[in-house]
Amino acid sequence: MPYLSQFLNAKIQDSSEKIVGRLKDILVRPQAGAYAKLEYILVKNKKSKKDFFIPFTHVENLGRDEITLKNIFTQSDTLDKISDEDVYLVRDILDQQIVDIGGARVVRVNDLKLGMFENNMSVLGSDVSFRGLLRRLGLTQLDIFNILPPSNLIDWRQTHPTKGVLHLDTASQNLTKLHPADLANIIEDLNIKQGGQLVTSLDVSDAAKVFEEMDPHLKKVLIKHMGPEKVGKIIERMSIDEAVDLIKTLSKEEARQFLSFIQEGKSQKVKNLLSHPDDTAGGLMTTDFVKVTPEWTVGQTVDEIRKISPSLRSLLYVYVANKRDMFQGTVSLRRLLLARPEQKISSIIKKIRTTGNLRVHNKIDEIITIMTRYNLYSAAVLDKKKRIVGIVTIDDVMRKIKPHA
Repeated sequence: MPYLSQFLNAKIQDSSEKIVGRLKDILVRPQAGAYAKLEYILVKNKKSKKDFFIPFTHVENLGRDEITLKNIFTQSDTLDKISDEDVYLVRDILDQQIVDIGGARVVRVNDLKLGMFENNMSVLGSDVSFRGLLRRLGLTQLDIFNILPPSNLIDWRQTHPTKGVLHLDTASQNLTKLHPADLANIIEDLNIKQGGQLVTSLDVSDAAKVFEEMDPHLKKVLIKHMGPEKVGKIIERMSIDEAVDLIKTLSKEEARQFLSFIQEGKSQKVKNLLSHPDDTAGGLMTTDFVKVTPEWTVGQTVDEIRKISPSLRSLLYVYVANKRDMFQGTVSLRRLLLARPEQKISSIIKKIRTTGNLRVHNKIDEIITIMTRYNLYSAAVLDKKKRIVGIVTIDDVMRKIKPHA
């Protein structure tokens, strides 16, 4: 099967063997998850010094040295403009970075594989290998070309060029199938403009998950590029502790601007947590957890979980506090599932030893010691009056130890 580079600058002649110009580019109209059929050829004509488009349906044969048209060429066969949805393969795709969905990575396109699919000449794959680069440069005669491994082709259906012209809101349908950490890695390989476009194309909830996985330095640069209004909506969907970490990277004036685009309730929670040092339980904790009283029934608790679970990053335990907000203990999801709906929470509560809880001022080493000693995936954080003010989860601790993982 041929490659795009093999046709560039080829002579174009009509059925009367008249030369109408040379091939400058080929245009396609990409659709997510589909091969892109060739829509137009862009012809350059030295005499008229004007480029024009010919629908690919007028092409009879696509040869390496010569491209022939089905009929005698007339100006009525040409177009001066094409749709904004059409993409130039040379101008917009070659040498550009693309998002490889299957490999969850960003690669550079050195050439494009063409071929027939469902009776249409289409773009089938992106060649990201060194072999593709040599072919593109016309260096196939070099000895090294023959000993190189076969071209590394990525199926076109599994890629989405990151140029803004491709409308990343369409691409995001496939991108959201990736784990947020993989998406964050992809964004880290793009430039700021492309990364911002990719984040903006995602659903706000998905964008929030990706932001939580992103490198802190890139996150800071990216939010300044995107602006307070767009990022404010994303911060609203982030877990409280992650939102706090993000705001801490900003100056006081920047933080004020971003917080002004967040709902008052969440904004106030973020401000409260900002007062705690980063390396303490208060700085690591989140206030996103389920809290009930001992008098609640299992049925009431399950209903509460259903209501607020969309706003929680994870849920392992329900935390129990009395009417004075003093911490009483926890109930695991396993216990909830095994209990009868009419049972009181007080009958299935697991008492936690005082030494198994965290205090707001506990340093990271103390947090690790306590959570390891008592085999805790999450731990309640108590204030001086033994009131529960938040929880620290094991992933919060791991992120503090290994922030760039």
